[in-house]
Formats: sequence, structure tokens, C-alpha cells
Amino acid sequence: MAKKQSRTRRKKPPIEIGWREWISFPKYNNFALKAKIDTGARSSALHATHIKEFVTDSKDWVSFRIYQSGKFINVERPIKGYRVIKSSIGKKQVRPVIRMKIKLGTKSWFTDVTLARRSGMSYPVLIGRSSLTNRYRIHPCKSFLFGHLNGKTP
Repeated sequence: MAKKQSRTRRKKPPIEIGWREWISFPKYNNFALKAKIDTGARSSALHATHIKEFVTDSKDWVSFRIYQSGKFINVERPIKGYRVIKSSIGKKQVRPVIRMKIKLGTKSWFTDVTLARRSGMSYPVLIGRSSLTNRYRIHPCKSFLFGHLNGKTP
């Protein structure tokens, strides 16, 4: 007699990550940035400079520059919308929202990201809880569990 197959699918265990990790942008030659994983923040934020909004084919776009370790890339993305963000000190700011494909470890996916001037912050990227969903478990005492994206350990 053949075994009856279960109709319930086993849920994959979450991927374990540290409170800070390297992420990359697959569409931009896997340009790598240090990111802080922040479950207290709903939205993800990206430090960008040279931010300029423009219109192409009746659609709003934004161009900006991303820096890491003396290197930079120029990016152009359509604007998905705008979001009012309240900082940890209570200051409100309206930021453009774009959709970017990010890679963390071996997984990559599209997520919404706000553009902000984060030059005073230690990490150019903040990954909020809406970008992580249920696929990750964050270790608050561990960092860079995937090492550096180019194979080096930070």
C-alpha cells in the first residue's frame, strides 16, 4: 500500500541574519552596501545624494547617487509614490519611494525603498520590517553572517 502524501506543505525555516549585513543591487552589477536590519522601522531607507526628480513619458522618475567605500553608482528609477517618514526624534519628512531589487545572502527580491540623506548615519541602508516579511530571523548580537559579498570577511 502506497503512503498517503500530506497536502500540507512544510514551511521553510527562516534564514538567520545579523543585525547588520551586506546587501547588493543585482541590477547594478551587485553594488554592495552595508545595511542595518531594523525591525523597529516599517520602511526601508537608502542614503542617496544628487537626488533629482524629472518626468519622462508623463511619468515621475528620480535620479540619484549611491556611495560605499569611495565608490558610487548613478541610478534612475520610476517614483512609485511618496511617504511621510517620522524620524526617531519626531521630525517628519516626505520622501520619494522607489522599487529596487535587493539581494541579501543568496536571496533577492523587489522591495519599496525611500530615498533619504543618511550621511550622519553609520549605515547607508536601513532594512525595515516590511522588506523582510517572515523569511528572516534576526540575531541582535550577531553581524555579517554572510560575510562580505566579495568573499572577504569585514
